[in-house]
Amino acid sequence: MDTASIGFGATMKKQLDDHKVQGQYFANATPKDLVTYGMIPEFIGRFPVIVSTKGLDITNLVDILTVPKNSLIKQYKYLFAMNDVDFHVTECGLKEIAKTAFARGTGARGLRSITENVLMQTMFVVPSMPQVHTVYLDAAAVRAETPPTLLLNDLSIEAYETLVQQNKTSPDAVLVNLSLNLSPEPPSEVMDDDADTEEAA
Repeated sequence: MDTASIGFGATMKKQLDDHKVQGQYFANATPKDLVTYGMIPEFIGRFPVIVSTKGLDITNLVDILTVPKNSLIKQYKYLFAMNDVDFHVTECGLKEIAKTAFARGTGARGLRSITENVLMQTMFVVPSMPQVHTVYLDAAAVRAETPPTLLLNDLSIEAYETLVQQNKTSPDAVLVNLSLNLSPEPPSEVMDDDADTEEAA
């Protein structure tokens, strides 16, 4: 059962695709291993200490999303705040973004593209809806099962989450929809003038 083979599509004894297994191998690397890899001894001898790095797991990716001073989530909070709108991401939403980046193997650099794709429509719709006070992002929205939710009027986040747990809906919680009429209505005076012109004709 524990046999190995060579060539394309070979079955390896060790799961080298596993970040933990890779980290263990890198941690045990010696200068001789680097020479065998192809680096010249004169180059290796200039490094008194060899340190390996480990791949980021889902917890690390969630921390990158939220902890740094200029983290990605804080940047989006600032962008929505320019329109007096709050931005709320649930814990499951953060983990889903991290899981997507982890599955793609893009690491921390892939977090922005994932979040940008999820919020692209929302960033265009929100400025034209003054009644929106919060953008609510959960795991289902990250998986593209539903669009992000816009909370309107006096509906709070706590009240909305209570409604979700009870499988209820509210007219003050709407899904992002680009088919909304975003063009401003013409002034009433212009409309009256047009009507008078039609009557005169």
